[in-house]
Amino acid sequence: MNGRTNGVATYRNYDFFGLVDGLDFAIQYQGKNSNRSTKKQNGDGYALSVDYNINGFGIVGAYSKSDRTNDQVADGNGSNAELWSLAAKYDANNVYAAVMYGETRNMTPGSIDTGVADREGNTIMRDQLINETQNFEAVVQYQFDFGLRPSLGYVYSKVKISKVYLDIDMLTLTV
Repeated sequence: MNGRTNGVATYRNYDFFGLVDGLDFAIQYQGKNSNRSTKKQNGDGYALSVDYNINGFGIVGAYSKSDRTNDQVADGNGSNAELWSLAAKYDANNVYAAVMYGETRNMTPGSIDTGVADREGNTIMRDQLINETQNFEAVVQYQFDFGLRPSLGYVYSKVKISKVYLDIDMLTLTV
């Protein structure tokens, strides 16, 4: 239930039934989709998110869990796909700063080196869902009065593929 999806029913509630300003939540149900490539399939699943925003500060938490299809379960990595994340932000006085930490299980598509080469010597890659990912993201921006908004961002991901961990760091600066 991340990215573009279909077969989803969503309920959103703002200001917690009018009782708490800034407290919003959403609940989703997604039906099984098995008529596409294995790494884009999903079984029945649900998701929920809760966020609270007040005076430029905000926090949010999200959780999602779906059954995996028979084609996906064949990889031996379990019968569920799961995601959870927590984030916080500050957005006031021309300053925007945010951090996010999240983990997924059997949700992130990737390509795995099989260790086998074809006739031309090219490594043969195998598409599969990555067992586990841990992601940390941070961004800081400043909005100048004349319209310029420089941004400094950092993304760190750690992936576990069949009990092997890989670290990926990325620093971005945009203007």
